[in-house]
Amino acid sequence: MRCNRRKFIKQCIALYGSLLLLPACDLKKGRQSFVSFTEEQAGCIGAICEQIIPTDEYPGALDAGVLNYIDKQLYQRFPEQKARYEAGVKAVNAYCKEILGKNFVALEWDVQTKVLQDMESNKLPEKYWQDISQSGFFWMVRQHTMQGFYGPPHHGGNKDYVSYRMMKLDYPFLVGQNRYGK
Repeated sequence: MRCNRRKFIKQCIALYGSLLLLPACDLKKGRQSFVSFTEEQAGCIGAICEQIIPTDEYPGALDAGVLNYIDKQLYQRFPEQKARYEAGVKAVNAYCKEILGKNFVALEWDVQTKVLQDMESNKLPEKYWQDISQSGFFWMVRQHTMQGFYGPPHHGGNKDYVSYRMMKLDYPFLVGQNRYGK
């Protein structure tokens, strides 16, 4: 079988193009894969993030990609904080399972809110929080949620410039190019 150079190059380009498209195929059908979190951890952190910035007339934390932002930052920039997230998720889920009968993510909205209010104020039983401070965990997730929601999209959050649209800022945000107070 003889193949000329032109045909060989076309086949190579077609193969290369196919390989580039492979990551775009959704093999898990609607499931997002995480680098730093297990599915259980991602569900818990996502529910906390959505409590902090809930969906209203604008998309909330989950729709803005905040969970993706946190996952990416734990993998690329702050791997030392991964253990704090693991300890926090373990503690909050242990409390919720034992006292409320379900993981945090499965609780009703108002119950999640109360758990987070108690966590923020260090009012949850200390026996679950031996490895991390409950208020420290809450504030860490809160800060990362705000960064992911309001920060530049190239860091993994603020998908489709949702926070910029919410604040009625021009996007992409260019310092010196925005017109305020017209």
